[in-house]
Amino acid sequence: SQSVSESGARSTLARFGWVTLDGVRGCLSHLLRMHSGPFRCECGQMHFGEFQGHSNDLLPYIDTEGVCALNESVAGACRSIFKPFEQRLERNHFVESEEDDPQLLIHIPFTCPVNIRSLMVLGGHDGETPSDLRAFVNHEALDFADAEALPAVQQWDIAPADPTGTLEYPTQFTRFKNVTRLSLFVADNHGAPQTRIYYIGLKGTGIEYKREAIKNVVYELKPTPETNPLQEHGSARIG
Repeated sequence: SQSVSESGARSTLARFGWVTLDGVRGCLSHLLRMHSGPFRCECGQMHFGEFQGHSNDLLPYIDTEGVCALNESVAGACRSIFKPFEQRLERNHFVESEEDDPQLLIHIPFTCPVNIRSLMVLGGHDGETPSDLRAFVNHEALDFADAEALPAVQQWDIAPADPTGTLEYPTQFTRFKNVTRLSLFVADNHGAPQTRIYYIGLKGTGIEYKREAIKNVVYELKPTPETNPLQEHGSARIG
């Protein structure tokens, strides 16, 4: 039959190391799954994906009061861009760099270690959105000189616009585990004299649940003669 012939042909091809059409399709499918989301990949190209909503939002794990930024025009404004996913398109609050200097360095502490899978960045119009974004992990003290000199854990090319707030930038996940402090360096924007950011969203998982599990462990106490009347009675009989 035709199915038997096809099966035999595939077996013959596999025996001699030849590639079947199904094999090519499988490889292409695997590569497409690997290259999800817009980021600077090792292949040198941009790849796009969609943010999957507020699921696994790391906002509850961000120490918002501890968030700070270097070169922001208004001190403390950076805290307002960390907000619920549903409010991402609101334009009432934003962080902006100093005039004629597009760079920003935002430090984000967490209340417990987190694993970061992706991020979102919603910027301003007319070139105010970041274009070159670099991430550094677990640096307690990082300034602009350090950010320029040290190799970033990951670097993304940010799209000039995201009107619906759905673009997601995946991380190289193995490099973003057990993060207690994330530093985001905006090295440049899309040509405006200032950088403006309305929203930054981080997606992943917190590992606080492991600590909670330890709290709920029931320990078995070993009885002592003072607390165990049977052992005390036995000791008296032996004596």
